[in-house]
Amino acid sequence: MNAEVQRPRVVPPWVWFAAAGLAVGSIAGAAVFAARSPGYERLVARTGAPKELQILAAIQRYTESRGNPKAGLGRPELFPWWAEPSNASRDKQVAESAAAAEGYDRNLATYGESPYPRRMWIFGSGGPYGLLPSSALAPWRGTDEMRRGKVTPYDVFNPWRATVFFVDYAWRLVNRAEFRKMPAAARNVLALKRGMASPALLADFEEESARSRSVRRRAIEAAESLGISEDKLYQQVPLAWPDYIGAKELVP
Repeated sequence: MNAEVQRPRVVPPWVWFAAAGLAVGSIAGAAVFAARSPGYERLVARTGAPKELQILAAIQRYTESRGNPKAGLGRPELFPWWAEPSNASRDKQVAESAAAAEGYDRNLATYGESPYPRRMWIFGSGGPYGLLPSSALAPWRGTDEMRRGKVTPYDVFNPWRATVFFVDYAWRLVNRAEFRKMPAAARNVLALKRGMASPALLADFEEESARSRSVRRRAIEAAESLGISEDKLYQQVPLAWPDYIGAKELVP
């Protein structure tokens, strides 16, 4: 079997605790896993992110995973065995895996220092926020934590670490020049939701791209399903986050 499609044997320790419940049967296993998953609202608050991020986080979890930390999109044969990749079309699976591989290969000089092999980085996106490992672990490029394996590509499935990764990604979007140059009213939750889909869409507040319009429609549908007023999507996101100390401090 090609090395790229073998299921990796190395997994972070927290996975085994989450998977242990499966041994007692599907129903009991699901209950055990749910009991171990803390409330996401509390996790977002714990990061020190501004309250506006709670709205974005809820919308992102709904559109990407329905809040399931084991969800994912990509090539199923590359996912860890305990994950639950979606049954999307093969074209979508391959495209998401290709995006993950591109992110890894673009930063090979730093991600190549990780003890975890390439095949663990390129499954696609996953976890409650639908993150690519290369995007999620960007703050640890060139660090001892990366070289020693203290952070792993499978951490996107960990509820706490995934929340930190998500908040930090949003923080990096807020600090992009194009976000800060937008009119104040356009620097809102929806803008960050576009940026989560693609940084190239971040400043497309006039929705010249069809994809930006699609992001807005999906965000509105998610808000309606979650009982969130559509007006919340246009709530401005502050440029200063005084209580956010950074991903590397939150995940030492």
